[in-house]
Amino acid sequence: VDTNLGFEAGGHKTRLTQVLSELNAQDELLELFARARALPAPDFEAVQWQALEALLAVLPFCAAQLQVLFSERGEVDYAEVALRALTALGTDVAPTDLALALDMRIRHLLVDEFQDTSFNQFTLLERLTAGWQSGDGRSLFLVGDPMQSIYRFREAEVSLFLRAQQQGIGGVQLEPLTLNRNFRSQPGIVNWVNAGFSRVFAARSDLLSGAVSYSPSIAASGLAKSADAVAVHVSFSRDAEREAADMLAVIRAARTRGQGVAVLVRGRQHLLALMPVLRRAALPFRAVELEKLVRRPVVQDLLALTRALLHPADRSAWLAVLRAPWCGLKLADLQVLCEDNAGATLPVLLQDETRRTALDADAQRRLARVTEILLDAGHLRRGSLREQVEQAWMRLAGPATCMTESDTVDAEAYLALLETLDEGGMLAEPGALLEALEELYALPDPQADDGLQLMTIHKAKGLEFDVVIVPALGAKPRNRTRPLLAHLERIRGEHDPDLLLSPLNARGSDQDPLYELVHALRGEQEAFENQRLMYVAATRARHQLHLFGHTGYSEKDGQRSLRAPAARSLLATLWPALQSDFRAALDADPVSQPHAPESAAGVSRRLRRLPVDWQPPAPAADLGGAEAETLAATPDNVLEFEWAGDTLRHVGSVVHRVLQRISEDVPTAWSAERLRGRATLLRGWLHEAGVPQQELDGALASVLDAVTRMLADPDGRRILMARGPEARSEYALSCRDGGRLLTGVIDRTFVDNDGTRWIVDYKTSRHEGADLDAFLAREAERYRVQLAGYARLMRLREQRPIRAGLYFPLLGRFHAVDVT
Repeated sequence: VDTNLGFEAGGHKTRLTQVLSELNAQDELLELFARARALPAPDFEAVQWQALEALLAVLPFCAAQLQVLFSERGEVDYAEVALRALTALGTDVAPTDLALALDMRIRHLLVDEFQDTSFNQFTLLERLTAGWQSGDGRSLFLVGDPMQSIYRFREAEVSLFLRAQQQGIGGVQLEPLTLNRNFRSQPGIVNWVNAGFSRVFAARSDLLSGAVSYSPSIAASGLAKSADAVAVHVSFSRDAEREAADMLAVIRAARTRGQGVAVLVRGRQHLLALMPVLRRAALPFRAVELEKLVRRPVVQDLLALTRALLHPADRSAWLAVLRAPWCGLKLADLQVLCEDNAGATLPVLLQDETRRTALDADAQRRLARVTEILLDAGHLRRGSLREQVEQAWMRLAGPATCMTESDTVDAEAYLALLETLDEGGMLAEPGALLEALEELYALPDPQADDGLQLMTIHKAKGLEFDVVIVPALGAKPRNRTRPLLAHLERIRGEHDPDLLLSPLNARGSDQDPLYELVHALRGEQEAFENQRLMYVAATRARHQLHLFGHTGYSEKDGQRSLRAPAARSLLATLWPALQSDFRAALDADPVSQPHAPESAAGVSRRLRRLPVDWQPPAPAADLGGAEAETLAATPDNVLEFEWAGDTLRHVGSVVHRVLQRISEDVPTAWSAERLRGRATLLRGWLHEAGVPQQELDGALASVLDAVTRMLADPDGRRILMARGPEARSEYALSCRDGGRLLTGVIDRTFVDNDGTRWIVDYKTSRHEGADLDAFLAREAERYRVQLAGYARLMRLREQRPIRAGLYFPLLGRFHAVDVT
């Protein structure tokens, strides 16, 4: 500041120097100036206009095609629900009759979780309250916490909460009330959260960026304060297996104290190392919608088998089938089979005697056992797709590869899905199976309680747990996608939202400043949401919070310096609160070497396979009993088999098939004599299903006995003779319940004269003994959950009374089961 700028010594120069000195200390102002300098010119180049016009021409056709898809599937998404609600209300200047009627009827509106409102939902509230006047006796009550707004991927916009807080909604002014008492967590956690997140969150809330300032809490839970409320587990290298072992120690200690534990993660992949450790430690856990069904080994094997049976030229599927545990060929064996012959299909190569004899003795024995089964299944192609796959799987000893009860549940879920997609024993659309599998998740362990739960932070919102563990803080998330058309809606004071658009630059051209600006603004919103995501995770804990993270360090001249955490990681978000913990750990560790890989809990990489001399168990006397056999441990195998014997299951399948045919025919035309006249046909069905020749007579006798008893029983005939459009046999259902796809196959369902929907499941169990009622009660309890699931599917489709029960054809008895 001198005469070159027009300032002489004295008053104005002194004042300006003082002002500049004050501004120099304001880093936020400097950042704003720097961002303003970097703003691009507000114009599109000619090539960008061309790309933008092309996209805007295509998008209306995409929207129209989406409406066609909604109509075909009979379903819509959440955005469409909001848009149709807006359409039903009309506009502010031209309201519909519905809008006028609702304006007369609605006196009070309450919106929960308001911090996760979208622009469409906000507009809906504005239209519903458009005619409200001050003092007219109507009220608008909005409940929410902007520090817990974590659903941007569902179009939630926290700036709408801030706008409503400051300016109201439409003509309705709101009175803000801030609650500050924490009734969940002990004082140690509350104090740590206050101290840490006051440094993490923005200094002030901002409508444009979606920044939210921190609002401190006061502990009011009545829990005692403890010194170990928050533990920061520091590592200077990424070792997922060691981290899993450390978490296991924390979990065991908490479970010993009788405390419930939740492991909360940003993404499902962050639990891949922990789940095997928990299974080996025999710690049952509940993982809700965490592991996709298609990633479970038993389902991957079934999927490969399905693809192989559908297409003999699908080489990767056939190789996966031969690699699966029921065969277990080594990679070298597969190389011998396929070498120097890329054109032939695997079914052809399996019959090449020269190639088979080139294998070692172990591989030849393994291959001999499965080749005949695979080739027969590929040639016969009888029955539904589920029947083809299930019969081949059973003959291959697929159930013997199921190591837990969860595996058998997953297998049944996959086979049930096949039924819903079957069209004449084939898939109408080859990609439909994988698409449907991507929407299904493995069911939680039926043996697990709520003592140990694994879930994403989003799923944990609104819940609380004694001990919370947050692993993989230092893990870098996937790179953000770069869409063809970058867009961003932003609030600007009292004005309507801005819509910023920019097309992606052409491949090979320089990055476009406008596109990069929109992309950067969305990244800024993501960074602020990460702050809120960590706040949600930390505030789920009642007694203890454990944070696991890692970052690197550098060393020069004997001095070690912490490296900044990976960009966009949760550790980077929490760095203002955790940096001192990492610095202290680095100073206290004289070596800071990465943990040795062997510190993990011994993950085995050996090939899982059945013993080469494995044989299926002999049929049990009780047709309903699920046999359990422990296979001999070998260096390559420690497996458990818990599944009904092959013949027993085939008897049940054929009984179901016969009962379905009778119910779809005229039941009164069926008698014991007519049934015996079909003995040759039934024997053929059993043989097709895979029943060995030496067991056919006994299996046929069981089928005839079961169906004859049901035809002779009044309850049985009532079930089979039920008529009407609502009467179905082997009824395959799939319904969406929220974001989940539920599936099931009901053996028999019909509507009684009094309007009651009946759901009946056939069980081919046999009981020898006097206490039959006790046996029926045990079976009812055993299958209660299954029947309740069928009832839930029906309730998603219709509103009428529902009752359920089990029918035992081999006993000639019906037993009602409560599914309320």
